[in-house]
Amino acid sequence: MAADARFIFDADVHIHEDYRDLAPYFEMPWRRALEGESPDRTGRDAAGERFLDAPGYSPLTPYDPILGDLPETEPHRVTSAEVLRADLDQRGVAAGLIYTGRLSHAAVSNDHLYVAALGRAYNRYLAERWLNPSQGIYGAIMAANQVPEEAAREIETYARVPGFAAVYLPNAGTYPLWGDASYRPIFAAAQEADLPVVLHGAVTVYTVFPYQFHHVPTALAKQTLSQSFAAQANLVSLLTTGVLADFPRLRLVIDDAGISWLPHVMGRLDHFYPYLREEVPHLAGSPSEAVRRQFSVTTHPLDAPGGPRFLAALLEMIGTEQVVYGSDWPHFDATPVEAVDAIPLSDAAKRDILGENARRIFRLGE
Repeated sequence: MAADARFIFDADVHIHEDYRDLAPYFEMPWRRALEGESPDRTGRDAAGERFLDAPGYSPLTPYDPILGDLPETEPHRVTSAEVLRADLDQRGVAAGLIYTGRLSHAAVSNDHLYVAALGRAYNRYLAERWLNPSQGIYGAIMAANQVPEEAAREIETYARVPGFAAVYLPNAGTYPLWGDASYRPIFAAAQEADLPVVLHGAVTVYTVFPYQFHHVPTALAKQTLSQSFAAQANLVSLLTTGVLADFPRLRLVIDDAGISWLPHVMGRLDHFYPYLREEVPHLAGSPSEAVRRQFSVTTHPLDAPGGPRFLAALLEMIGTEQVVYGSDWPHFDATPVEAVDAIPLSDAAKRDILGENARRIFRLGE
């Protein structure tokens, strides 16, 4: 690709963790589940493959098989920092923020000891095998919702490790919602560390609100509803329970849920606020002002109907200074830089979305 003078940062890149790579970072007894070998019918070692799967994201075991054409026959796997750097170069991206590719649904586990061990192992694995700010590879500290005190300790442990630029919270089956008082240690630790919190979604079918997508049997229905429903529910939860007011320096980024849902939610909050403001005395000003002050969203997917002009209007309603480029690479529907460039916005607004907002939010410096 031709060199781009702009700083372009991709805030939504997924890696593909191999169980054999993760195994050394686990303590016993969980390591045992990853170290064994049990070849399946294809001859591939099967141990740990389902153990670490995030359905719909692992290239090997899709939850809802894609029925139409894919950009490539074999899904691309980002298996090392070298592969990732080559991908970023090919796409004209200077730097990226990486997330798990196969552990997105850890939030639904009721094995709290295992989830705590998983978070510790994953954070060590990222720090030692992936993160390299000089190469533009950044990561987010995995914080398990089931063990808030443990999650807070992980944030404290890794907050000053070079390359960790955020805290990752799953927006995939989390119960209760993120506004619940039990999570206060996580937000306190993130604010103290001066790290933004990223709520990253994934298509999830679970028995708690808002993930009960067993009622809609098609993949199209689940893909349409799951991440935007989770984003709406958790944003409203965080806003109305006082988390934003309790942690005024906290920055939150909702990732991989699109953008079109956000003006709708802000409009409804502002509509009902005058009639119900006594419930939320902690709000100073309108709900939409609080959202713009502390929340950002990423671009994937650019889901606005009506063409580029309507998309530009949506971005301006949100505030282009609150939008961060995130592609969802290497998934089949990743959003290219060219899709942002095609929106009829000013060059300054595009520079902000493609990199400068991320530089500010993720404290990347120069």
